[in-house]
Amino acid sequence: MTNWTNDQNQSEKRRKALTRVATVFSKLFEVAYHIGAVSLLVGLALFLLDPYLPGEWVLGAEAEEELTVKGFSLVVTDSEAQIIRPAMVIFLLTGAVSLALMGFVFRNVNLILRTTQGLTKFSEGRTPFQKDNVRMMWETGIFFLAILVVQFAMSTLAVCILGPEGVEVHVGMENLVIGILMFCLSQVFALGMEMQKDIDGLV
Repeated sequence: MTNWTNDQNQSEKRRKALTRVATVFSKLFEVAYHIGAVSLLVGLALFLLDPYLPGEWVLGAEAEEELTVKGFSLVVTDSEAQIIRPAMVIFLLTGAVSLALMGFVFRNVNLILRTTQGLTKFSEGRTPFQKDNVRMMWETGIFFLAILVVQFAMSTLAVCILGPEGVEVHVGMENLVIGILMFCLSQVFALGMEMQKDIDGLV
């Protein structure tokens, strides 16, 4: 009995330690993504002021250079290594929005972990099955789908402006899959919350 209790205590300590580590890393990712979004917005402002400055920093003036951010990629120079102004603007703007949305994703992840530990003002105890966790999981799914919508819309805009023969653009579909998974996971947690309420009512 003593060995079983010790094993349970050790397992609980490991779980708490892993949760704390995950909480810290989720906050670091949130900050990093928001810094990335601001950096791209600064790059966009610099590009609008001087089209060649960001090109020299980021591209090295390479021919047919393709830039990628969060599953969205776009060729921003032509065969003569000249920057395609509309393509660069579209890439920087799309990248900034995509990274900002990922920042909000990790903000929610951090809040879910802290709420589960009972560390937020709206926490209902030390349990993952809470209405705010369900809401934030649902919001996280929306953020992933919003990334897909923004990237698809901007890729369509790139094709309209540059023409289908003058643009090479790619939009990853992994955000759709992750968004749907988050919606499903939120429903699983909603069911767990209802079951926990039933158990608490019996007790």
